[in-house]
Amino acid sequence: MTLNVADQIRASSPAIELDGDDPLPNQIASHIRHQIIHDILKPGEPIRERIIAEQLNVSRTPMRDALKILSVERLVELIPNRGAIVVKNSTDDIADMLSIYTELEALGGVAACRMANEGDILRAERHLDAMDAAVAEGDRFRYFRANQAFHMAIIAASRNKTLIEIHANLSLRLYRVRYLAIMAQEIWQGRAGEHRLLIDTLRARDTARMAELQKAHFLVAWRLIDDWARL
Repeated sequence: MTLNVADQIRASSPAIELDGDDPLPNQIASHIRHQIIHDILKPGEPIRERIIAEQLNVSRTPMRDALKILSVERLVELIPNRGAIVVKNSTDDIADMLSIYTELEALGGVAACRMANEGDILRAERHLDAMDAAVAEGDRFRYFRANQAFHMAIIAASRNKTLIEIHANLSLRLYRVRYLAIMAQEIWQGRAGEHRLLIDTLRARDTARMAELQKAHFLVAWRLIDDWARL
């Protein structure tokens, strides 16, 4: 007997246990968010609420609350009488977000030069060490995770709550394209020196140099926009 699409998804996706102290809608949103940013749920694809609710063993009410959270984050679009779909950003959308994201990275780096303590710098260095280990092992996914954590650590060291909040939201919306770019990029192992230079500049508290380096570091993202348009 041939299974329909819903049955195929259900059969290939066993029940998932949610746990944690967060409210249930937040946990559900986290699960769906992970699937979106890691390209399991793809742009333009519908969110199959009933199936995911069954997999997570939750009711439709917290599921819909979770989708509202993701809608605010601009990861999901809620369409009246049709349900929810994964947002599909245009090349122009991605370019606009990258433009702001690059400026936020530079602002965060400058503020971190002024505000970071030794613990902040050591935390960023640990993520850099994890990147180096991932390069040595040829582990592209581990490298990407450490790379994300490294840049977030510098932003966190800015101590600017508004900057951190806006940066985190844009980071989520750009996560998928950055993730796929690293997965496809042939030169991903050759950028460790750039990150080490960022740490050295942070230690030197050189704000002008930090802004310059942060913007230059993200030029590779701009060069990959055309590739992302085809992802």
